[in-house]
Amino acid sequence: MKTLFLMPDTWDLTLDAEGNIAVAESTYQQAQDIASACRTMKEDMYFNQQEGIPYLTRILGNGRYPLALYRKHLHDAALSVPGVVTAQAELMLDGDRIIRGQIKFTNSNHKTGVIGL
Repeated sequence: MKTLFLMPDTWDLTLDAEGNIAVAESTYQQAQDIASACRTMKEDMYFNQQEGIPYLTRILGNGRYPLALYRKHLHDAALSVPGVVTAQAELMLDGDRIIRGQIKFTNSNHKTGVIGL
């Protein structure tokens, strides 16, 4: 399956050298697909209401959600991307309300990538 390339700073479409909509490839494609999977809210996808992370129903605005459980959601979302064989979500609290971190992954070609959260 092809993934449209999104500019890292703006998360917007761009054109390739030939004027076509750019397509992401290889490890960058997987990194972008992991980022998209980790940003997808449960019940947000029209054709698959069960995919996604339960941000609205459980995580956001519902008191203290266990960090380990959120880490597990991110891990599972990363592993749902074809070709990704390992994933590790590293999270830390920055104050009481901000979570920062990254997801490190390895694909089936033994290439690694890191996605900032």
